[in-house]
Amino acid sequence: AMQDGAFGALEHASSVTLGAPSRELATGLAPFFGELAHEYFHAWNLMRIHPAEYGDVSYRTPPRSRGLWFSEGLSMFYSDLLRRRAGIPASTPTRVGHLESIIGRYSANPGNSRLSAERVSQAEYGNDPAALGDYFASTHLQGELIGAMLDLEIRHASGGRRSMDDVMRLMLQRFSGARGFTGRDVERVVAEVCGCNVTPFFDAHVRGGQPIPFDHYLRFIGLRVDVSWQPALGNDGRPAPDLRAFPYEAQDGSGLRLRLSDPASAWGRAGLHTGDRIRAVNGQPMPNAQAMVQVLRHLESGDTLRVDVEHDGVRRTATVVMAPVTRPVVHLREIPNVTAAERALRDRWEAGAP
Repeated sequence: AMQDGAFGALEHASSVTLGAPSRELATGLAPFFGELAHEYFHAWNLMRIHPAEYGDVSYRTPPRSRGLWFSEGLSMFYSDLLRRRAGIPASTPTRVGHLESIIGRYSANPGNSRLSAERVSQAEYGNDPAALGDYFASTHLQGELIGAMLDLEIRHASGGRRSMDDVMRLMLQRFSGARGFTGRDVERVVAEVCGCNVTPFFDAHVRGGQPIPFDHYLRFIGLRVDVSWQPALGNDGRPAPDLRAFPYEAQDGSGLRLRLSDPASAWGRAGLHTGDRIRAVNGQPMPNAQAMVQVLRHLESGDTLRVDVEHDGVRRTATVVMAPVTRPVVHLREIPNVTAAERALRDRWEAGAP
């Protein structure tokens, strides 16, 4: 169902409600295909195959769960894949282009490669914004890339006979009841489908916070990652300011707080931390998050901010210099001496074959 004027989406046991302005729908559905596919897949992967901490459909804040990387990330993975299989336009024309895009986003935010998928999962949906400290990470993004690399591992180990599709079918068969699944359950199912030992992968990237070695898995289809760092530019083509911090309203009503996404940002280098209470910026009181957002919107590279904060009852003023920032640009290149088997596996993968 589509609800005019609403925002976001909500999955149900056998349906999905999506908010979208009718004036935008009148120009075409293409901008909404990704979210439609993601929420549609949730009716299977989250409603039926759900984390052990989840029960039936509830409209309260969900409990913390270590398994959201699978429920959200694999739904992202299939949102892209099923659109390609159905011939529905995706935001990037090829699977290679899509993988370049999400590896770039993963690389741009160090929290993704330093915090475990299970820890980030627990910080989703109504948790304290300070739960990840001075980092920010996306369980959707981490989970999608974990699913993508496991898919390549399975295809390689099975000689192209199996894929993540087989994992999802087996997960449905075993965990679509009231019990739900744990991370160890996912690991056992992947190992069974793959016929290989995936415990080191889960130890490193699901339960542990080690960066994903993309080249190890991409070589199965004859590819490698080439990353270059370039100046981040705004819409006007000028160097973008360092906006790796944003305001949020504390749940306990104690006022406006700061949240960092990278301790190496200009904000972190100025000695600021997630959870600092924002009192004023450039001498102007900040009564709410919208006031702070307006300040951030008008920043340019080279600007200087004086941020008055309070931490553990101690007030101080930090000077934040909006130094230029860089962003990763990712390309997948073919490895030297690629084999016929690797090319064949890549062809099936690129075509979205099961």
